[in-house]
Amino acid sequence: MSATTLAPPRSAVLRAAGLRHRPALLTLLAVMGVVSVALLLHGWYLHDGLDRTGAGSCDPTTTACAATFKRFLHQYADTMPMLGNVSYVLGGMFGAFLGGPLLAREFEHGTVRFAWTQGAGRTRWTAGGLVLGGAVLAVVAALFGLVLRWWNAPLELLGGQFHPDLFVQASPVLVGRVLVAFGVAALAGAVLRRTVLAVGLGLAASVALPFLAVAVRSHYMAPLDEPVRAMTSLAVDDRWVLSVWYSDPAGNRLSEADFYNLGGDYAHLQSLVHDGGYTMHEVYQPADRFWPFQWIEFGWTTLLAVALCAAAVWWVRRRAV
Repeated sequence: MSATTLAPPRSAVLRAAGLRHRPALLTLLAVMGVVSVALLLHGWYLHDGLDRTGAGSCDPTTTACAATFKRFLHQYADTMPMLGNVSYVLGGMFGAFLGGPLLAREFEHGTVRFAWTQGAGRTRWTAGGLVLGGAVLAVVAALFGLVLRWWNAPLELLGGQFHPDLFVQASPVLVGRVLVAFGVAALAGAVLRRTVLAVGLGLAASVALPFLAVAVRSHYMAPLDEPVRAMTSLAVDDRWVLSVWYSDPAGNRLSEADFYNLGGDYAHLQSLVHDGGYTMHEVYQPADRFWPFQWIEFGWTTLLAVALCAAAVWWVRRRAV
């Protein structure tokens, strides 16, 4: 009986995929480990600074606390925005650099011709590599997201947990974003058969995806509308304020521009809201929707990643020669 008639079990296909891609997987783990250790050390420095300055325990509604937090940022957190941008890009890089070479490198080196003559065939070889790579990537990204969320805690005090740069670095959303970059890179590698192009497209997808998500995120659940008898929000519950509008004493809707066109200084406009029958309406997503929004975004991004990987398998099965 020939070798091509004996299909190896799934476990054997996954073990073979692990051996083929072991250098890339070990490199991923090593880089993630080094970056995580650096974030843990820097995060300890930041949290110690919060305790030393008192910025983490003061009342955020007071002017004195705002001044204390500014002092903390000046003394301890000058580099946080730069490091935050690095970690933002780094998360997607893992998916792109693991998914890009997964198929493209084998096409470039011609090793697919040997792999497809084995009992597993092209479909199972491709699916095995994608499943193993995606599973390892998801676990590593989830752990990295936990480190990032702890490290970003001081910035949450400033911008809130719904801030776009912080929202995409929590574990569920980060896992979905990394898997999409992995899927785009893998599909591009199967179609274009060029590792550099595949990695570049995966990186581009990772950077572009958060902008797409921001455009639809506020519609995951219907926002709430709360009337406020002041010119500024009185809430300190870390809500995500989407927009503000006003109503006149007769209940007619006014935009912010229409309200400010009523004339007068800020004190006059404040008196209109406080005593003159005008009302400010705050349209917002409450703070307790943070985790539901995380899982909703994780769900659709993961489904997108699965669809991209399925498309890569289909291409290899039907189109690749």
